[in-house]
Amino acid sequence: MFTVSDPLPSETLGKEDEKNPSSNKWNQLRRLEFIDFRLGVDGKINRKDLVNFFSISVPQASLDLSRYHQMVAEADPPRRNLVYDRHLKVYLKTEDFKPLFPKVCSPESYLNDLLLAARGELIDSRNFFGFIPSVGIACFNPPRRNIRAEVLYNVLEAIRTHMAVHIKYMSLHDTSNLDRLIAPHGLAFDGMRWHIRAYCYDVHAFRDYVLSRIVECAVPETPAPNDRFPDPQGNGFREVGTSSRDDSDWNDLVDLVLKANPKLPESARKAIEFDYGMDKSGTVIYPCRRALLFYALRYLRLTKEDSVLPPEERQLVLDNEAEVFRRMAGGH
Repeated sequence: MFTVSDPLPSETLGKEDEKNPSSNKWNQLRRLEFIDFRLGVDGKINRKDLVNFFSISVPQASLDLSRYHQMVAEADPPRRNLVYDRHLKVYLKTEDFKPLFPKVCSPESYLNDLLLAARGELIDSRNFFGFIPSVGIACFNPPRRNIRAEVLYNVLEAIRTHMAVHIKYMSLHDTSNLDRLIAPHGLAFDGMRWHIRAYCYDVHAFRDYVLSRIVECAVPETPAPNDRFPDPQGNGFREVGTSSRDDSDWNDLVDLVLKANPKLPESARKAIEFDYGMDKSGTVIYPCRRALLFYALRYLRLTKEDSVLPPEERQLVLDNEAEVFRRMAGGH
């Protein structure tokens, strides 16, 4: 039985693929994903779609469609997925359609790409869309943040090679830019902004730095050493590690056990439970790094300050609230 991870037989490849045998598998695989996507989303596809998007010949497009026919016939369960309409001169999706590439055609993937397209951020090579519905964005869509390419690349190099780097950081609480020596080890997204997770040698602790507020980042040149500094308790010197494995708050996962706000009517609670795919107990678990709990709780309106909101504005609550706040404060 054929699976989508099997090598593609060479006899199904056209002249375009034969010119570069080392990449022909991936070239055709991407075109097969394109066929799957267009059928699932648009309900139709023709050879011209393949020719225009991938700049291939008509015979190669025909071979790709034949290969797709073969794959669905050999799939488990076997199915048709598409049928040719001679009047419209197009392949149409059949009632038994089931994607061969479920990740490419998943609702999550489609909606993520649709959002990027609506924001003008989806690059052409990833844009499989034919039909695009009208899209409105009801959440705050911040202006594109001023993240300098050289800053990002130097940060990534420092993470990859575990180097220490000097940065100039624009703080909300200081009138002048801060000079900091950091050892970055990860990136974090809070729903609005990207942060660097790094050890800071100036404050002797792991900290988050908003990526768009880094004015400058030096080229990493020095391996990040352990930090050695006077013990605040007066017991000589302390030495601590600065790598990701030493960041206990980053590595410690806390389960947020979410449930529908019990103050809502039963019908509303049922709708929320269905919406979030909650189990029979009426809960769903969202694991979160302890270092990011503040952002997650703020994003989900689960902070202590949010507790005064009416239930219609606070549809989710924590079933393990005491544990979460204790863990966020550093407890176990």
